[in-house]
Amino acid sequence: MKYVMLIAGGDEGWDDLGPEQLRAEYDRISGYLDKWQSVGKIVDGGAELEHPRQARTLRQGDDGQLAVVDGPYVELKEYLGGFLRLECDDLDEAVAVASGWPGLDHGAAVEVRPVVLHNTGSPSAPAATPAQEG
Repeated sequence: MKYVMLIAGGDEGWDDLGPEQLRAEYDRISGYLDKWQSVGKIVDGGAELEHPRQARTLRQGDDGQLAVVDGPYVELKEYLGGFLRLECDDLDEAVAVASGWPGLDHGAAVEVRPVVLHNTGSPSAPAATPAQEG
């Protein structure tokens, strides 16, 4: 089954690291990725996201016009910093994979969610989720 591992956190915990400590943490992350990619649990890549200061938020206004604003729409202490795509037998295995994320040592939160697979015959109709199948 396919899952997405959403990695959230803030600037706290990382801003205090010196260059050598930061390099060591990125080496830990590389080791984590290598470990799980080599056994097929991290698939189709993922991405580290830029800081929300680089974001643009789009919403349709009450007047029906599209509004584009700089940054996130709300002030956040915690934000989505990246994601990984997982291929695991079940949610418990996906949680086990996610539990080793090195950023957890620095205040990150990791959310694991099943991916909704859409039926190929009807793009607007999602396939049954694990909860619906059970």
